Amino acid sequence: MHIACLDTESTSTGLSNEILELSILNEQGSLIHNQLYKPQKVKKWFYAERVHGISPQMVEDKPFFVRHIPKIQKIFNRSEMLLGFAIDNDIRILEKYGFEKLMDKSMDVRDLYWAVYKDEQDIDYYHVPSLVVCAQECGYEWRDGSAHSASADAEATLFCFNYLMRKYAEKYQLFSMEDRTQLTDEEIKTIWTHLRYLLKEEKHRKAVEKAKGQLYLVHTKNGYAIYARKKPLTEEDLEHFKAKERKIVFQLELADSQKGYEDLLAKFAPKMVGGENYYKAFYDLDEKDIELFKTYTNEFIDENYRE
Repeated sequence: MHIACLDTESTSTGLSNEILELSILNEQGSLIHNQLYKPQKVKKWFYAERVHGISPQMVEDKPFFVRHIPKIQKIFNRSEMLLGFAIDNDIRILEKYGFEKLMDKSMDVRDLYWAVYKDEQDIDYYHVPSLVVCAQECGYEWRDGSAHSASADAEATLFCFNYLMRKYAEKYQLFSMEDRTQLTDEEIKTIWTHLRYLLKEEKHRKAVEKAKGQLYLVHTKNGYAIYARKKPLTEEDLEHFKAKERKIVFQLELADSQKGYEDLLAKFAPKMVGGENYYKAFYDLDEKDIELFKTYTNEFIDENYRE
């Protein structure tokens, strides 16, 4: 399989972020592109320089990145997989230069690491360790004792990819790796498909948990109010309510608390009698309104999961 394992270093200046270095290795570990670039607009990048060591002086006589776009596009076109660690960051800056649909054929080694070690190390998907930690776990030795140049990071990423792919095949019992170290193209595609499924399920699970929450209908001296919380009210909250003479009339647990909050605020809007704004309002509710609140329910729809 034709693989382009890449890493970028940049000025890291938000919207004006520009590429300072791009390195690409093929599946055999050969460096097929390795170049420093001079930014067209950004002149200084103090914080980023402390990380990757690329100074303005080092790139003063280097070409602008745009000059090499056709050459790089050819590499991407013939590659069946784009590989990187936290590759979404690399793709984000590449897309600023006009590259398209790179995510469609990208694999993130950070995701591989999570899938292999998530149970053993209790790793949360959104808190995967850095490349340095990942490389250490995979037994990689930095060739010059330091990370953060694009070529060194790309080399470490490819090493981790090969190590983790074998570990992945063994953990999920996709196929045996006895007496061999190399995966076939079909086996790589099988793992890639399996990983995508795992990621989709994990992101859906996270989205479901994030959407859950509580709504409280509270009676106050100014009227009824609706409070939204991701977690149940604490004893401290309840004491605060008591001190302010606020009484909880009913508590709802919803699959999609934000949608429920918006729905009920809209339903009760005609009965608003005061408050700071739409989200901090008081309402003059009757028994029918209170019953509507008590019987309200909804479900969470994950649009990304349905695609």
